[in-house]
Amino acid sequence: MLASLNILPTLTLTRFEQVVRAVDPQYVIMSHTYLARDFAPKVAARFGKGLIGDCIRMNVDSGKTTFTRRIFLGKLDADVVSEGEPPTFVTFQSGAFRGDQAMKGSAAVAIEEKPVEVGEVRMKPEPPFQEAKQAVDLSKADIIVAVGRGIKSKDNLALAEKLAAALGGDLAASRPICDAEWLPIDRQIGSSGQTVAPKLYVAIGISGAIQHLVGMKNSGTIVAINKDPEAPIFDIADYGIVGDLFEAVPVLTEEIKKLKG
Repeated sequence: MLASLNILPTLTLTRFEQVVRAVDPQYVIMSHTYLARDFAPKVAARFGKGLIGDCIRMNVDSGKTTFTRRIFLGKLDADVVSEGEPPTFVTFQSGAFRGDQAMKGSAAVAIEEKPVEVGEVRMKPEPPFQEAKQAVDLSKADIIVAVGRGIKSKDNLALAEKLAAALGGDLAASRPICDAEWLPIDRQIGSSGQTVAPKLYVAIGISGAIQHLVGMKNSGTIVAINKDPEAPIFDIADYGIVGDLFEAVPVLTEEIKKLKG
């Protein structure tokens, strides 16, 4: 059973419980949004269950399902197996699965409507919490060029913008860049920004603080450019350039333009 939740009054909680009991699924899976963080544990508690939250992977081996979630700000991955009878309540992190990586199945997906009954409602709920609308949804980007402290000044952002344009990607940043207001907050990647999993992530002048890595370490291919060979970003990078970004980025941009003709 896959759940998509858009509202959060008490009425919805009661209805959702009724649907889960009627369907009796093995899994109840939701996205790990601000809404679900509040809603999902309440639903699970009504069944005497815990919630396996903020997962990034799911693996089935010999009939045993293991869920993987990040702990300690992404420093460790924990494998969790649900004990007891179903249903198992799970939420998945944004970007954990990409549509273009999914294998198309042959089975038809059935959408069922389930009637529910609710008694007298004596409470008037407040409007549900709404996440701030972002001008840029980087979680859907295939290519991201991100800049960090190493860019040194706002004027130098043009280097990264040209590279992003050559690649056909989006521009993003680590927290210090957004705190300095060199780029808007909706382009911030990390634990206090957006979580992304693009096909290609180019990190320019980003040292690789754990708060930033949490938001991008699921990227398909990571390219890092940094003059410090000991920078933590190189620990997770697939390709690394140890050198001055002000020399490397223009050359890389021009070479990409040549390849594209």
